[in-house]
Amino acid sequence: MARRNPGVYKAKNASWYFRAWYLDRSTAEGAWRQTTRRGFASASEAGHARRRFIEDQEAEQARRSASSSSVTVGELVVRYLDEAESLQRLGRKTLFDYRNYLASYIEPHIGEMPAGELTPELVGDWQLLLATKGSVKTGGPLAPGSIRLARAPLNGAFRYGVVNGLVAVNPVPEVSPPPRQRSKPSHGSPDEARHFLALHEGDRLLPLWSFLLGCGVRIGELVWLQWSRVDRAGKRVRINTFATTLGYEVVESDGKSVDATRTIDVDDHLLQILDEQRAIQAADRIATGADYVESDYVFTRPAGGDYHPQSISKLLGALSTEAGLPRLTAHGLRHTCATLMLAEGVPPKVAAERLGHADPTLFMNLYSHVTPTMQREAAERLGDALFGE
Repeated sequence: MARRNPGVYKAKNASWYFRAWYLDRSTAEGAWRQTTRRGFASASEAGHARRRFIEDQEAEQARRSASSSSVTVGELVVRYLDEAESLQRLGRKTLFDYRNYLASYIEPHIGEMPAGELTPELVGDWQLLLATKGSVKTGGPLAPGSIRLARAPLNGAFRYGVVNGLVAVNPVPEVSPPPRQRSKPSHGSPDEARHFLALHEGDRLLPLWSFLLGCGVRIGELVWLQWSRVDRAGKRVRINTFATTLGYEVVESDGKSVDATRTIDVDDHLLQILDEQRAIQAADRIATGADYVESDYVFTRPAGGDYHPQSISKLLGALSTEAGLPRLTAHGLRHTCATLMLAEGVPPKVAAERLGHADPTLFMNLYSHVTPTMQREAAERLGDALFGE
């Protein structure tokens, strides 16, 4: 037989209480939760209180739905990004990328949909669509990593929408993103690195390639490295200026991670390389004359002025291919430096700090292909120490 007051129960102390489900909006995503209210004198009183509670929740839901009915998914993402920009909640590079993801992956497929109608099922359909024909360049499948990136502004926008009463719930976290694809970073072997440098002996860019390999700095750190940050007497270089690109425009960045600002020790070989770079700049200055662009940058173009990060990587890729080596970018030389350090027995934590990695554990996962050799060497050394004569 049906209960006269569903959801109403009698407590051990003879009072009455009710239970009811409600949508908790105290979190950005929103979630369904159950509440319990106690201390009612009768079942009827508890039942009336439960119905009032449910009616209040339904009225609030209707109010929110009404306010969100005219907001499309695309408009919601725009509002989120505009507020994030005005309040400086996101960096310039992140904002630039998010707006591109909006234009390329969100607007064409679900941008016109009312935000309140986007369900977890539709989010899943959207991801599947991107995975089959979401590539802007080819019209074919979009890589899992790119789909994960496309989710970021959508998820942020719905969190913003829930907090500001524009939508009731955030459906994005209810759908699993594509799994992360773990790939081995492209890098050169020690012999290949030495071969590449030997091929460019006497070239004006040799100091640049040598510094990239010897310090493992990011390309955005290298192009804006300044002489005022080089401590020759202390044999140190301070990394604290960072360039990034918005499309092709080069702008200042806060750095790739919290540990990006750092001091790197350099050996006598790198000091000599920096001395050679000073000599190259002096020769460029004389050859160019009055048109030379003066700056404090360590690595500069023949007529002065800083390099564009993308031009360095493009040139390096072409030069490495011409040399019969695996195609490398500036990021590839950074990976080569990391691999060389680990292969030479540099402690992973030290190597991570030198490269400016915020998380040594993530660093080791990234370069796990080097660790088997290190493990073998450690086993041999430990065995000699314990059992050797």
